[in-house]
Amino acid sequence: MIICSTIFLVGSTIVNPMLGGIDFDQFRQLKIREIEDQLRLIQEDPLDAIEYFNLGLAYMAMGRHMKEIDSYLEAVRLDSNYARAHFNLAMAYDILKNTEAAISHARKAEILYSEKRKHGQVREVRRYLNILNEKYRFLKHKQPH
Repeated sequence: MIICSTIFLVGSTIVNPMLGGIDFDQFRQLKIREIEDQLRLIQEDPLDAIEYFNLGLAYMAMGRHMKEIDSYLEAVRLDSNYARAHFNLAMAYDILKNTEAAISHARKAEILYSEKRKHGQVREVRRYLNILNEKYRFLKHKQPH
């Protein structure tokens, strides 16, 4: 079960309405422990795509996007129909300015969500694809023909 909470950045303190404020070092330690826990879970069951996805989320929170991508790629290697992992790959590749990979994984997520009739997620991916297309449109015009 995944529990979501809202986290706000206020100055150098992270404020979680449920937990109160923690400073950046506490947040960093929390995420390091989360990564260690995920690595332990993966060691126990190396074929669990969800644990690799969760590891990617922890790396994302730390800004370690190459490790995040590696984790999501392992998740989709284990479960090629893992739409959320494809979507997160699109966002991570976008952060690293890998246009082709970002758009490719977003399109894959769109197809998978469509097949599963997950209409809310399809709309979310299409909005993101529109953003990517708009964001990288100028690159198409600058490339030599």
